[in-house]
Amino acid sequence: MISGLLVACNVMEAAGTGFDKIMEEYAAVDEAHKPYIYSKSDHFTLVLPDLTYDKGIEDDTSPVISFVPVPNGTEQDKKVLAFCYFKARKVSEIAQHLGISDSTYFRTKVLNNLEKQGYLEKSKISRAAFYKTNRDMVNIE
Repeated sequence: MISGLLVACNVMEAAGTGFDKIMEEYAAVDEAHKPYIYSKSDHFTLVLPDLTYDKGIEDDTSPVISFVPVPNGTEQDKKVLAFCYFKARKVSEIAQHLGISDSTYFRTKVLNNLEKQGYLEKSKISRAAFYKTNRDMVNIE
């Protein structure tokens, strides 16, 4: 019913044509503009980068953020949460950004703690773990 109303108002084309158009538009894009998906047990998010933005999802700047201090937190927490705010990142990318090694200590004390406390959301693609900042817990200043 809603689709029919939107079609009648000329704000939407025929129902069911969206995915074909998305696939067509993103077929030949570079790595910075590729769509990506991350999920939790109760939902998933599909990110379609703006094709008119030259940098795509690659943004060198980390936002200035604020959040309630993390229980059992570390001095790395703020840097990790800012780095993962706009894009889901692999563990190796996060470690490289911080200038530290991708160690068990780093995964346990920093990433797993941030995830356990609800500040990071973890998803997996194949065997690679990705972390994205939970925007319900962290705000941009």
